[in-house]
Amino acid sequence: MRIDSALFCNVIRILSLLLTFLLFGCQSASHDVRQIGREALTEAYIQLDSSNKTEAMRLFKEAEHYGLLADDTLTVAHARYNIALNLGYHADKEQTVSLLKAAVKGFGDDYVYCAKALMTLGDFYQFHRKIDSAEIYMNQALTYATLSNSSEEKGNVLSAFYSMYFNAGEYEKAAYYLRQTMQAYSSDTNDNLLMYYYHGMGNIFYENEELDSAFYYYRKLEELVTQSEYQEDKWFYYTALANFAKKCGDYETAYKYMFQYEKGSIHNDRIRRENNLELVNQKYNDMMIQNKLSEKIIHKQRIIIFISAIASLFLAALSISLIRLSRQRKREAEINAQLFHFKQQNNTLTYINTRHEQIRQDYADRLSDALTKEQRVMLLLDIYLKNNKKANLLNELETFVYDGKDHWNAMLTIVEQMYPDMLTTLQQKHPDLDEDERKSYILSFFKLSRQEEADYLGTTVNMVDKLRGKRRKKMEKD
Repeated sequence: MRIDSALFCNVIRILSLLLTFLLFGCQSASHDVRQIGREALTEAYIQLDSSNKTEAMRLFKEAEHYGLLADDTLTVAHARYNIALNLGYHADKEQTVSLLKAAVKGFGDDYVYCAKALMTLGDFYQFHRKIDSAEIYMNQALTYATLSNSSEEKGNVLSAFYSMYFNAGEYEKAAYYLRQTMQAYSSDTNDNLLMYYYHGMGNIFYENEELDSAFYYYRKLEELVTQSEYQEDKWFYYTALANFAKKCGDYETAYKYMFQYEKGSIHNDRIRRENNLELVNQKYNDMMIQNKLSEKIIHKQRIIIFISAIASLFLAALSISLIRLSRQRKREAEINAQLFHFKQQNNTLTYINTRHEQIRQDYADRLSDALTKEQRVMLLLDIYLKNNKKANLLNELETFVYDGKDHWNAMLTIVEQMYPDMLTTLQQKHPDLDEDERKSYILSFFKLSRQEEADYLGTTVNMVDKLRGKRRKKMEKD
């Protein structure tokens, strides 16, 4: 036993060292998994900038997967938010709402992104024409935007309110929130913001058929748009100007503005493609270097974890075997000492139990036989009484046997003694049986002939057969 104890202590020391090494390896692996998740998120943004939505969606889901493995809630939140954005307004409603709510929870104290996720949720409900739900989430987004102290994010939410009410045809509310948007950006007002404001107000009055007011704001917009030669950020405003000019019958101006819109659109697409290509090339090179390094780290960690796991399993199995051997030797002496005593007790208890069971069964059989005989006597007497009511002797016998009680209730008392709870169970399982059918079922427990049962029920043998068949069908149905 001393050798076993010393060996056991040495095994425990080695196992502790290996477990420490394994824990260190797992922590390193967890850090690597977190890094992989973040890199997948970054690469997904690159693919999204390149308009490769399918690959971006795959990478966002991969970032979510690794983020969950590493318990990186922020990466998971960003991944789910972008998955919901890429699914679009026609996606499964339950899935989109679930993703956005989970993203809000994951962003935690990042109020800016909480506001973005809630604003997206409001836009989703707005698209599906559920304005009440949209207003609820938009108001929550405004609360988070206010907490973030970001005038830009607050302005974005107010602008979303403006768009929602404009699309819903509530132009007064749309104008109110557009003015609130300008106030939010009051410390950073510029030409782009003014153009956005004039364009929005012009659209509101145009849709509300207040053409004089619409003309005023479109003229303000026109003045700002035409100030610079190149319209990188302003070209899309020409559409509203062209539509209004066409509404006023000035087709020449409308054609001119549509030409400017097409020109600006082509120029913007070309600049965007050039910028995206340069950005993708730069980020792709960085990602390639980082991916190669990550692959080496992951491969190394996998080898360490694999070897550590095998060694740990082996030593754990050895330790368990030693513990079991020690306990087994300790118990052998106790078991051998008590085995003969237990056998003697077992034989004695077996004999006593057998004797008690035999006595109980004999008593139950005698009681059952006595009750059955008493019940049969009562049934036969009842049958006989029905055919011989005028005999005084039988009347005295009836009083002696039934003690003035109802015959059927007196017999049910005997039945309850023989079959406890049988009547209650019959009523619960088969409540649709009528009185004659219940009597027929109870009489089936006694050795009565068909004629005796017919005499007791006051009917014919043929009717007894029909009654039994009807009863069986109801009970089988139940």
